[in-house]
Amino acid sequence: MQAFNYGTAAFEGMKAYYHEDKKKWFIFRPDQYYQRLLKSCSMIDIDLGLSLDQFVGIISKLIKKNNLRTDVYIRPLAYRSQKGVGLTRPSACGVSIFVQDLPHKSGNQFRCCFVPQQRPVDGSYSGKLTGNYLLSYLSHRSAQKRGFDVGILNSANGYLSEASIMNIFFVRNGALYTPSLDCGALAGNTRRSVIQLSREVLGVRVHEGKYRRKSLDEADEVFFTGTGSGVNFVKQIEKKKYSLRSKNRLAVQLDQVLGDVCRGRDSSYSDWLVEVK
Repeated sequence: MQAFNYGTAAFEGMKAYYHEDKKKWFIFRPDQYYQRLLKSCSMIDIDLGLSLDQFVGIISKLIKKNNLRTDVYIRPLAYRSQKGVGLTRPSACGVSIFVQDLPHKSGNQFRCCFVPQQRPVDGSYSGKLTGNYLLSYLSHRSAQKRGFDVGILNSANGYLSEASIMNIFFVRNGALYTPSLDCGALAGNTRRSVIQLSREVLGVRVHEGKYRRKSLDEADEVFFTGTGSGVNFVKQIEKKKYSLRSKNRLAVQLDQVLGDVCRGRDSSYSDWLVEVK
């Protein structure tokens, strides 16, 4: 299959939260993930062939059919399905969507290091394409081989970019910083949500820019964000260690704020959740 040979497939990682009090699931910001999937598909000339309502409807049916009474991870995949080899051969396209249970757990605590792999900044990595994630795999393995949990990548022009499969944030003097998308970081939907919640709920100043490795050495705290795992705490980068004892850390507050939104405890952002019907 062409997708297996050349990585010509686009995908998303989404999440539905199970509200125990309502005995129902709510999909987190499906419109944002749908739009990003369309963008990724366009990069490899795939017509998804589904409207947003159809997309959400299929996911909802899958969740209800599997009846997983917990949070659910959702993986839509659109792929070029032509059999055999041939990079530019015309190819039909297929779509698959699977779901799996993803029980809630408290934030991870990671030991991290810098890895030699670099994120391109030419836009080729702006979509979630399966072929692009070989870089994530290699960077993750580089970190593991050194005895760390997660690798941190610089961009091709030497600025901080992201972790292997997560966006990176750091805090200094009460302000929040994250690498600009110009540094090759993926436009993460959890990243976008955390930036918005930081400003609107916590009143925190948020900066997106170009930062060097030294910025993490000078940071008060560092954390990662991702759809499946939410807010993840960093306890060490190379030899630099960060204290995780304080309950006033911004990452802890954001974990709580984001959790309140996803669990329906904060109705101010109820439009971010779409009920599975």
